[in-house]
Amino acid sequence: MREKRLFLFGLFMHICGFLLFMKGFFPSKVVLSGVNQFSGGESPFKEYQAPKFEKLILVVVDALRSDFLFSRNSSMHFVHSLVEQGSAIPFTAYSNPPTVTLPRLKGITTGSTPNFLDAILNVADDKDTSQSLSKQDSWVKQLLLKNKKLNFFGDDTWLKLFPPVEYFENFDGTNSFFVSDFTEVDNNVTRHLSTNFLSSDWDVLILHYLGLDHIGHKGGPRSSFMPSKQKEMDQIIEMLYDRASDDTLLVVMGDHGMNEIGNHGGSSTGETSPGLLLASPKFQKLGKNLKCPLDYNADYKYYGKINQIDIVPTLAALLDFPIPKNSLGVFIQDFLPLWKFENQIRILKENCEHLLSLYRAKYGQSNLEGKWEKQKLSNSIDSYYDFLYLIQNQLTASAAEYKYHEIFLGLALLLGSTGISSSNFLISYLKDKSQSVTPYSLLAIFILFYVSHFFASSLIEEEHQVWWFLSCLTIMTTYFSKQISRHSSLLLLIGIRLIRSWCNSGQKYYSFSFSDYLLGNPDILWQLNIVTYVVATIMLYSEGDLTKCFMMAPYVNFKEHLRDVGSMISFILVFVTSTVSFSFKLCQYFNDGNNIPNWLYPLLVWIGESHGIPIESMVENQLHALNVSFSKSFFVLVAVLASARIVLGKLRRKTNLLLTDISNIITLLLIHQTRVEIIPIFLVFFFVKFTLKHQIFTNDQLPLDRKTIMKLSWLTICLQNLSFLSMGNTNSIATVDLSNAYNGCNSYNIFIVGLLTIISTFTGPIFWSLSLSQMLYDQKLVENNTRTLSRHEIAETFQKKNISSLLFYSTSGLVLAISCFALRFHLFIWTVFSPKVLYFASWSLILHFFIEYLFMGLLLWLK
Repeated sequence: MREKRLFLFGLFMHICGFLLFMKGFFPSKVVLSGVNQFSGGESPFKEYQAPKFEKLILVVVDALRSDFLFSRNSSMHFVHSLVEQGSAIPFTAYSNPPTVTLPRLKGITTGSTPNFLDAILNVADDKDTSQSLSKQDSWVKQLLLKNKKLNFFGDDTWLKLFPPVEYFENFDGTNSFFVSDFTEVDNNVTRHLSTNFLSSDWDVLILHYLGLDHIGHKGGPRSSFMPSKQKEMDQIIEMLYDRASDDTLLVVMGDHGMNEIGNHGGSSTGETSPGLLLASPKFQKLGKNLKCPLDYNADYKYYGKINQIDIVPTLAALLDFPIPKNSLGVFIQDFLPLWKFENQIRILKENCEHLLSLYRAKYGQSNLEGKWEKQKLSNSIDSYYDFLYLIQNQLTASAAEYKYHEIFLGLALLLGSTGISSSNFLISYLKDKSQSVTPYSLLAIFILFYVSHFFASSLIEEEHQVWWFLSCLTIMTTYFSKQISRHSSLLLLIGIRLIRSWCNSGQKYYSFSFSDYLLGNPDILWQLNIVTYVVATIMLYSEGDLTKCFMMAPYVNFKEHLRDVGSMISFILVFVTSTVSFSFKLCQYFNDGNNIPNWLYPLLVWIGESHGIPIESMVENQLHALNVSFSKSFFVLVAVLASARIVLGKLRRKTNLLLTDISNIITLLLIHQTRVEIIPIFLVFFFVKFTLKHQIFTNDQLPLDRKTIMKLSWLTICLQNLSFLSMGNTNSIATVDLSNAYNGCNSYNIFIVGLLTIISTFTGPIFWSLSLSQMLYDQKLVENNTRTLSRHEIAETFQKKNISSLLFYSTSGLVLAISCFALRFHLFIWTVFSPKVLYFASWSLILHFFIEYLFMGLLLWLK
């Protein structure tokens, strides 16, 4: 009882401490309130008492990476012609991480650098108004104050930032998170254009297209849908340019880019390199007749590279309004020749005065004042830009405002949690009658080895290497301690080697992966997927007591078993559940633009025609409604199976193998939420699980002793992390899998989509959590008899397992927090260390607390 109380207290301190640390480490950014005015009282941007442009059209194409605009692989040919004739000035615009829409739109409109916490707030509900910029200065507000009439159509994230009734004459938002939609989400924007152009009742037109980003999430940058979407965007840009007047500035840009699997949120080159294009016939006088398109560049560096926030002071000068108060941008030098030389100097002085005002508000007077006094006497354009970049770099490098009292309090709670978990672990050792210190010492050494990598950014990026080493070391130490045989250890090493090779993880090295091979060989891919579904179905039907719960009569023999009506019902339920999931995966694969193997094509045709969708409609991408129906049906069937197993098991007193059945039912759900090229990894999981269950612990009696539970728990932690990192995940936000986050959804729902995203991301760890519980509580002995554990023995085993897990999580959480605090001014603090903090918080809360403690505790209570 004392152990339980200590565990609960330590768990509570660990969760509270880490959340408190995060609150101090990721504070809401402090910004200056109010609206900016010209430093000299009069506009320095006018020439001949007129601005360069009267109207603005901003086209944001979500995830428009620079090569989509400018490379030879691009299908945006009208854009290329504008660049070649000098009517458009192209750039690669660096977007500060986190590269998700909400923080990037904040940067694009206010000119400030993003807060890392915005990456989490990016998924807030549509009705959330906490991120409103109504009280902050932005070019949107400045144009509104000039009595400009603004219209907006597209991504409703804009409507969270700018209350539509206050800012826009006309508006229509489309949901940005429903990534299964490639077409309607853009058609809902384009349908407003004819109305707006027939009417002159607008000054600013903001359009935000989402289809290209959705295609990237579902099929990657090389999706078969990408060329047609680029052509669609190119035609829209052509229409806008041709119909706009000479006094209209057309800006085409991406809010961020995407990586090679179509995701974003991290700091890779592809994610931080969106394209930017400013177009107008007036730019022909600049004489920049550039060659376009260019050869593909793996670094995505096309033309001049600028900071994306530099668009803010540039728009201010071109449209004649004060630079927004929190802008850290620098006027883009390419446009200076539009003004006379004396006006160019005035523009740069205004930009310098603005940045200096921000610097003074943050640091007070400094040595920059002397430099500025000397700079004002200079007429050198280059020296002004040197001064501007000096201030910009200092302001962007110190954008974070840490709340140290919350950080220190969080660290204190984490230290207390680690002390409690360590003392609890020591008590467990003292209770061990064998008094063998070796297993406990090894676990402590392994944990210390693991946490040491938190101080190296490269090891956090390549954490799969750490877990590969620890997994091998764990198996070998278990072998040398004579816990397993040579044959078993060899099989386990083969299994984890296959797991490690499934997907490329990390950011620095590329090697062979089974997923890439399977994507290039769809025949083998779908053969393995069929085998995976068949094995999972057989396991669900035969491994536990699911069938016996449905049987009308007691089990006598296999022949009578087949004749039983209840047995037939359970078989039909299991078979239909697996078939519906497989049908969904096949249709989803085709709907995402992939080619179905010839031998599977008749099945696809039959599925479509049996639901009233002929093959001609399939080609036109009309399977989405059927996919939603399939996925909804699957979720209902899984819920029915799980509920029936629990209820019937209780009524018929067949709860001994409850965890086995629930584990196998949820495994089908995990397969359903996994990308098709990763599904066959479950065959390897089954193989490793079978080896662990039937070969490693065959000589142990139930309940297992403390040392065995500890070793099994640690090996499971190794398998959880290795599987997580080998299924395409990393410690970067960019690898959060959204391809299956909308299964069964017709529209965006933050709870459902969030839950499905968690399942898709943590598929491997959830599988091994379930497998560990199955091995601890439902294990069959060598004689094929099942030893029934008493409720007291179940509680004891559950407690022993939790003590080992908490030692790992509490120690890891403490050291990770210390490393992030110590390295808070490190170059990679926001791109490497901070995402790791968010991932670790997810592991602690979702996997350790909710799944391994609450969910498993509930199942054991029902057992």
